[in-house]
This record gives sequence, C-alpha cells and structure tokens, in this order.
Amino acid sequence: MSREVGERYRCDSCKSELVYEVGCPCPDKMAHSEICCNKQMTKVEQK
Repeated sequence: MSREVGERYRCDSCKSELVYEVGCPCPDKMAHSEICCNKQMTKVEQK
C-alpha cells in the first residue's frame, strides 16, 4: 500500500494532518501506518 504525492491523513483526536510531499517507494504489499495520539490517522479523501 504505497502512498502518492498529496495524500493526506488527519488525526481524529487533535486534527493534525500529515501530507505526503514525496511519494513512498515501498511496494504495495508493505504495511504502512500513520499514527498520531496513539491511533491510526484517517485518510482525507481528495475532492
């Protein structure tokens, strides 16, 4: 599950956001985690 440039993740607790400025080169089958406030962040769907 690689990450593309511009993908955003938001913390449901504190509302911080993580934005990928550079694409992730990991293979699709490698697990990823975006953790904040000790919880998985939620992907923000682009409009």
